[in-house]
Amino acid sequence: MTNLEQAKEESLKTKKVILLQFEMDNCGGCKRMNETTYKDQKVIDEMNEWFILLKLDLIKDREARKMLGAYWTPAFYFLDNNGNSFYHFNGYLPAEEFRAMLRLGIAETIMPRGRYDDIIKIIDKNIDELSGTSLYPRLLVTRETARYIKIKDNSQLRKTLKEIQNTHPHSTEAKMYFWDE
Repeated sequence: MTNLEQAKEESLKTKKVILLQFEMDNCGGCKRMNETTYKDQKVIDEMNEWFILLKLDLIKDREARKMLGAYWTPAFYFLDNNGNSFYHFNGYLPAEEFRAMLRLGIAETIMPRGRYDDIIKIIDKNIDELSGTSLYPRLLVTRETARYIKIKDNSQLRKTLKEIQNTHPHSTEAKMYFWDE
């Protein structure tokens, strides 16, 4: 899809998040995404299952670029059916990192709508395959944040943060634990 208004209409109908990729001619990261990441079957399946896919040209689609403050390619914006962005990422990613980023983007977009079960289900889908990614600790915290908001019990979030301190001590998430024992 190459029209934002059509993507917003489709998003409203299907309740899917819009995944907007800004691209432009001679974009090395865009070329690499097309040659590698977008050829991964799991990337293809997850993108088609979870998103309305939209590609816009960073130079030609000035209105969307200005609305979102886009300045780089490839750039990925996660939009609701009103075109509001809740998460974005600039740059090329290999398949596993991209799959982790897709989960974070959708979670950040649907969390304010109370779709906690969907977040947990999406993040948990093949999560073991993403354990080697740099975004894995954030995936775990995002999942447990959704669970905490849903059931009002922070014990699993606290446990996950403690585990991250041991398994990923240099991650930002390892530094998030603030409870006194």
